[in-house]
Amino acid sequence: MTAHALTPATTNAPSAQIASLVHMTGPQSYDYIFGSQAKLEKFIAKAWPMTGTLYSYDATTLVEENNAIIGIELGYPGKEFYSRRNASLQASIKAAEDGSLTEQDLYGIGDRADKASYLNAWVPEDVYYLMALAVPDTQRGRGIGKHLLASAIDKARADGFRALHLDVLSGNPAIGLYTAMGLTCLAETIAPEPCRDHGVPMEMRMGITL
Repeated sequence: MTAHALTPATTNAPSAQIASLVHMTGPQSYDYIFGSQAKLEKFIAKAWPMTGTLYSYDATTLVEENNAIIGIELGYPGKEFYSRRNASLQASIKAAEDGSLTEQDLYGIGDRADKASYLNAWVPEDVYYLMALAVPDTQRGRGIGKHLLASAIDKARADGFRALHLDVLSGNPAIGLYTAMGLTCLAETIAPEPCRDHGVPMEMRMGITL
């Protein structure tokens, strides 16, 4: 397996590629919240160049090859999760101001995001929270995801976090990688409307003690 270089993301990285990779980590959940992948892309286009949002370049590590992004790891200290979630509202406002999303879109996204938030267990302040880890389908089997996850675990340990946590929808094949890397399931959650009425799978909080 060839070790791929990991580089901090910049604002110049194409947000559409980032959004596509984020979407593949939980398509049912993102489609429920945003209504479509296209609307998620419009939101991330605004959130990506801002600092301190859930989907900021400042929290993302990339693997690139031939001018294409072939892997991302997006994560931050648990104590930042809720402030980043609040800051993400500004990205929604920017999308509304330039017409990328309508006010009706924003109200719907806000309402569905609130209902879907019950799928996620509380994020403790003393953990490293991995928001997204993704590799395009065409690049799987090359060890890129394993390399990104191992790097995140090493970084979290070096920075003194007690654990690394992430959330993953049940049935996601990445669960096999997470389990092989030592993560275990800490909680299983459902939320009535997204899960029972819209087919969003159960969410699993997985973690590893460092």
